[in-house]
Amino acid sequence: MAEIVLCPILQVVFEKLASRFLKEIADRCGFKDEIKKLQRTLGAIQTVLQDAEEWQATDKSSKLWLSELREVAFDADDLLEEFGPEAMIQENDNSLTEQVTNIVPSLRPFITYLKKLPELKQIRERLDVLLDERSNFKLKRKDGDKAIKSQQKRETGSFVIESEVIGREEDKEKIVDMLQLTAESRANEVVSVIPIVGLGGLGKTTLAQLVYNDERVMGNFELRMWVSVNDDFHVRKIVNLMVESATRRRCDDPIGMDVLQSKLRDLLFKRRYLLVLDDVWNEDADEWDKLKSLLKLGAEGSKVIVTTRSAKVAAIMGTVSSHHLKGLCHDECWGLFKQRAFANDQEDYANLLPIGKQIVRKCGGVPLAAKALGSLMRFKREPDEWLSVQENEIWNVCEGENGILPALRLSYSHLPLHLKGCFMYCSIFPKNYVIKKEKLIHLWIAEGLIQSCQYPLRGTQSRKEGTSLENSGSNYFNELMWMFLFEEVKKNSDGNVVECRMHDLIHDLAKSVAGEEFFIFERGCLPKNLARVRYSSVVCHSESCTIPEALYEAKKLRTLIFLFSNGDSGEIPAELFTHFRNLRVLDLSCSGIKRLQSTVSCLKHLRYLDLSNTFIATLPETIGSLCKLEVLNISGCSDLTGLPSNLARLYMLRHLIINDCERLTCLPDNIGKLFHLQTLPIFIISNKTDNFKQLARLQLRGELTIKNLEDVKKETTAVILGMKNLHSLELSWGDDHKRLDLNVQNDSNCKLGENVLDCLQPSKNLKHLSIKGYPGIHLPSWIKTPSLPVLTKIVLMNCKRCEHLPALGQLPVLEIIHMRGMDCVKNIGREFYGENKKKLFASLKELSLIDFPDLEFWWGISGGEEFPSLVKLIINKCPKLMNMPRFAALRHLELQSCNESILMSAGNITSLSVLIIGGFNGQLILLDNLLRNNVNLLSLTVSSCPNLCCIPQSLGSLVSLTSLTIRWCDELSSLPKQLQNLTCLQSLEISECHGLSTSPQHIDGLISLKYLSIENCSNLISLPIGLLHLTSLEHLTIMYCPSLVCLPTEWHNLSMLRSLSILCCPELSFLPESVKHVTTLQNLEIHGCPGLHMLPGWIADLSILRSLAISDCPNLNSLPEAFQSLDTLQRLSIHECPRLEEHCKKNVGKDWPKIAHIPHIYIGSPELGKVNNVASSSSR
Repeated sequence: MAEIVLCPILQVVFEKLASRFLKEIADRCGFKDEIKKLQRTLGAIQTVLQDAEEWQATDKSSKLWLSELREVAFDADDLLEEFGPEAMIQENDNSLTEQVTNIVPSLRPFITYLKKLPELKQIRERLDVLLDERSNFKLKRKDGDKAIKSQQKRETGSFVIESEVIGREEDKEKIVDMLQLTAESRANEVVSVIPIVGLGGLGKTTLAQLVYNDERVMGNFELRMWVSVNDDFHVRKIVNLMVESATRRRCDDPIGMDVLQSKLRDLLFKRRYLLVLDDVWNEDADEWDKLKSLLKLGAEGSKVIVTTRSAKVAAIMGTVSSHHLKGLCHDECWGLFKQRAFANDQEDYANLLPIGKQIVRKCGGVPLAAKALGSLMRFKREPDEWLSVQENEIWNVCEGENGILPALRLSYSHLPLHLKGCFMYCSIFPKNYVIKKEKLIHLWIAEGLIQSCQYPLRGTQSRKEGTSLENSGSNYFNELMWMFLFEEVKKNSDGNVVECRMHDLIHDLAKSVAGEEFFIFERGCLPKNLARVRYSSVVCHSESCTIPEALYEAKKLRTLIFLFSNGDSGEIPAELFTHFRNLRVLDLSCSGIKRLQSTVSCLKHLRYLDLSNTFIATLPETIGSLCKLEVLNISGCSDLTGLPSNLARLYMLRHLIINDCERLTCLPDNIGKLFHLQTLPIFIISNKTDNFKQLARLQLRGELTIKNLEDVKKETTAVILGMKNLHSLELSWGDDHKRLDLNVQNDSNCKLGENVLDCLQPSKNLKHLSIKGYPGIHLPSWIKTPSLPVLTKIVLMNCKRCEHLPALGQLPVLEIIHMRGMDCVKNIGREFYGENKKKLFASLKELSLIDFPDLEFWWGISGGEEFPSLVKLIINKCPKLMNMPRFAALRHLELQSCNESILMSAGNITSLSVLIIGGFNGQLILLDNLLRNNVNLLSLTVSSCPNLCCIPQSLGSLVSLTSLTIRWCDELSSLPKQLQNLTCLQSLEISECHGLSTSPQHIDGLISLKYLSIENCSNLISLPIGLLHLTSLEHLTIMYCPSLVCLPTEWHNLSMLRSLSILCCPELSFLPESVKHVTTLQNLEIHGCPGLHMLPGWIADLSILRSLAISDCPNLNSLPEAFQSLDTLQRLSIHECPRLEEHCKKNVGKDWPKIAHIPHIYIGSPELGKVNNVASSSSR
């Protein structure tokens, strides 16, 4: 059932009614009383609003009343937009605040506003009618902002029928193991609390029941108690239920809390107990502390299991890491579905099984959904009935009291009101759509869904730190993540979620609670009432997408998002801008448009405009008329050459996103007037105007790259020091060509560069710093602690005149250093570490030194204790470097194009798991010692060593090695026989080793090998006989071996092989017949084998072959007769085989009947395939 949430939109209306600007207009235009009446009416309605929103679930009249109220609220918001101060901004150089001050005393003429008075009265009268109607619903006044929780209770007990539970054996064992541990992970914790968290319906309660009734658990605890908590977390109630569960007697007597506590003490005292608190919603740590203090009386080893849908609850209560419950696999859901849908008559309805398996995919791994759908189908036995369920959304077919959506709706009901609107807004994104956090927050803000009591009216005052709408939006997003209404897709380097998606069932929930105002236009689907739609997305499945004609009927649209995969629309119709004048959000990203019409200026209320990843070359000057625009995203517009000259008129602009606009070479003058600008990822210094000072006027957040610093004419002090929320900074001199000139110019250029860098000191909050193309000799003193106490990453690139590295050793949380192109650095010593010898590079994990042509020595100063946390070291193109310090914890070492003597220093390392050696011209004699000292090595790569004749025999001592790669070693003639000792090896790749005439013969012992690739070994004439012993092999690739005449004859033992690729082996004339015994083969690819004249008939024996690709085999004439019996083949691709292509032409080729049953066929070039082939799937 759709739910109507009014609080966000009403809050926006209240803000506008209370604005100083509207008050001044009302005073001067004579409708001050009308505004006051409107405020009183809205205030009276707001007192009963929460009660009405609660009643709507069961009372249709309340819901209808709310629907009408919401419609009036939207209309009021649209009307009040016409009274905003932004609309009065004149074309001059004053700030918004200054202009409003100047405009108000001299307002003239008022005729425009007076024309709006009848509409304003009409709004007020409509609200009066609704206020009078409230008495019909017996609505109660609600004080304060506390959200009303659903009265629905979900009682659970400990009983479970274990035989009916499917797919939770592993989860159960993990929890049982945790119950048997005695050590606590948190200090001063007497009782261990184990949270089980996850989406509603996943089976958290069922898992707790399984554990509770496990015989090992029952024997391990003297006392077990089960309490169903729900959202009523009252300590007295919980203690009472604990006593009842422990004694198996009802506690009806109205005893005091002291007596109740005494009873519990007697029950728990020195007894090891297990307590399950099921379905906990409480986020008040104080309430939990009150209960926790009573739980400390039990014996050591007592445990509490908490089940909850909230990660925040788990964090508050848990003493150990939460057990995050995941969804079931498809087969497990199918098993649950069959239990309910068929009982014992499955064999009688075999025709329903394929449809049922498709229905189960709607479950998304949620067992409750599988049960609900199974129960729904229990008494349906007609295929049409099953197909109807398959084709419908789950929220349309599974709304029963015991269904999945009522269970999920509890999560929604527990949301505070301000989050409900944000959650419903997400219903306009299609299923599986990846939502970017930052973009979603911007959309919420544009639609007025973010509330912040400390946040002033947009654009009229400065904002306090920590109270911005963006910060509030981030908190909203995190709350929805903690409730598992969003799923994590991607995190940034700081561990924060930046991309998410909604589980399919959560998406169904969002659509079920969203009203008529939200709609997705997709595949011709239309809503019942277009006039009501205010938030919409248009899903475009083809490259060119036309706007649905019906969409123009939704004239009150506020959000319009076009979702293109890769569009080529060319141009958006001009009527789009004239029809949808109430738009707050317009997203045309990836649409492929080449031009934005000047009529975009009609969108006077627009706050969010996304033109990213389009082919727009210029923006119209009329964009400066969008005086309420807050977000302009033009990232990825690679053809964009400039921005409108009047961009500085967009005084409300907070986010100007211009990443990846390669042809953009300048910014508009006076960009410093955008006082509210928070996001400007790239600032381009102009060589014509002195815009360096403009930067100092901005208060930017997040990431900033300052380009073309060579064009600064005169330095300015403290340019960015005041940007407290800047976390990432890149300072760049010149482009790749210009930079070379900068580093050979005169000393005055060098000195100016040093002065400029001095004045670009960032705030102490900076986390990432990059300096590229710097022309100076000395780096500034501010690149050290305490100036940058939270710096975690620093990049220095092409600072070719710098003679010394900066003192970075004292930066306490620095984790990554990447340095490249430091031509003048000859030694790394004390200046790099800093003055204090203690705790040098305490947090450093990764260090890269690349392209240091004159670096000779790298000295340590603390006897190998300088880098206690370093796990990854890359040294590349340092041809003179003779030594390096000791590293106690190094796990990953990469040495490329260096002096071979550095291997002597590396020989002292004993902790490696990954070693990459490349670009050495010698025999790598010192490699032997390095391998001997690192017997726990997991991955070894040797590449580009043209004179290497043999791999050291110590290779055989690497008994833990799982990956071995050898590339571009022309003189390598063989691999050592000790290779067979590598029993853990899973991947072996040999390529560009032209000295090899036979592949490694000693591979019999590689019992764990799964991936074998032999590529471009021009003298290789045969594969090893030992290949037949590789019983774990799953993928075999033979590529560019022109001398290879035949493949091994025995393939019987390759019982795990799934993929076989034979590419560019011109002498190969046949496939061994024993390949037919590889019945596990799923993918077969043959390319560039002109010696192959026919495919063998036994190919039909490959009973689970799913994909066959044949290309550049010009002598293949036809397919064998048995080919048509390949029932499992899903994909056939034939390219550059002219005779075979002719025989396989659709409907006319003689071999067409043999392949007509294959779902996806690609014959001829990929371009032709898109038009002429049978399937619509994309070609390889």
